[in-house]
Amino acid sequence: MEQPARPLGASCCSNVGWLVRSVAWCPFEEGSHLLAAAGDTAALLELRDAADGRATLAPAEGMAIPIDGDVDAIAWGRVHGQICLTAIAGGSVSQHLCAAQGHSLSSGVLQLSSPVVNAPVYSACHLAREMLALTGASRQCSLLALGEGAANLSRTIALHSEGVAVRAHHAQPDHLMVAEACGGVHFLDLREPEGPHPTLSRTLPPAAAAAGLRDADWCPGDSHLVCAVAGDAWYGWDLRGTGRAATAHVGGGGGETRGAHALRWAPHGTSFAVAGRSSAVSVHELRTAASSREERGLWSDSSTFLTHGLPTRVPSVSWKQGATAARVLAGCGDTKICVWSL
Repeated sequence: MEQPARPLGASCCSNVGWLVRSVAWCPFEEGSHLLAAAGDTAALLELRDAADGRATLAPAEGMAIPIDGDVDAIAWGRVHGQICLTAIAGGSVSQHLCAAQGHSLSSGVLQLSSPVVNAPVYSACHLAREMLALTGASRQCSLLALGEGAANLSRTIALHSEGVAVRAHHAQPDHLMVAEACGGVHFLDLREPEGPHPTLSRTLPPAAAAAGLRDADWCPGDSHLVCAVAGDAWYGWDLRGTGRAATAHVGGGGGETRGAHALRWAPHGTSFAVAGRSSAVSVHELRTAASSREERGLWSDSSTFLTHGLPTRVPSVSWKQGATAARVLAGCGDTKICVWSL
């Protein structure tokens, strides 16, 4: 059962002066101070301690991203051993390489072998072996092989509706998850022979799917656990079950996930953040107890409400990575970015 939530205010809230639709902390230790923000343009920010002891977000010095125009999606990864921020904007894919310790940046636009980015992209992620996955309005997931200054289409996976999220597992980057708006969440082992269909799929119950799946993410500590948001609730699957329906369904409690839009697992432990169109972001601490007598897992959680100065719609949240991250979460809305230290 869900426990009463406790409120926690933001430690930092900054107005960047342009519309922000997504935020993403760099997942690598040497660049963990960098927060990428994208929307009307893209920028790299870093969290700093001000003279009065308050934290502030400021542009990363010497690391301006040369993009003029709307950015559909961003993804961190490694290309030829270097930290790379990939941005998809206006049908083009650009790479922005961070030098050692993430203190300088070089940029380049990739030449595409075919018009694979011919529809809005809603989500992207880097995979093993210099691969990039994209999904969005095209109703497919496209896998691109990244070469020297080029991106070649390697494989496509057909979907029944718009793709809303694509993720590689943190510990197993050959394992890919794709979520689509109609309620399907699909899994592929990229080491298996190529085929037109995923190797495993799960679906939301019909009533939940009708509300539209908005986001999904993979638990970094257990590759069998996946959560998604749709309508006013979050849903969980334990992939060790044999059924195709969600093995757990927990409502939004006090309505904190009303119009849920974004979900992200924390890099450590079993907590995840949910954001949507209500007045607070919520963090859920998940506990599971597998039952030997039934397929359904037993899910319970305690919640923290994160108050903020953002507009009511929060389209993106991201957890700070690295050994020293100590549960730091960023979220965006309109022209503002908030950071919470939990």
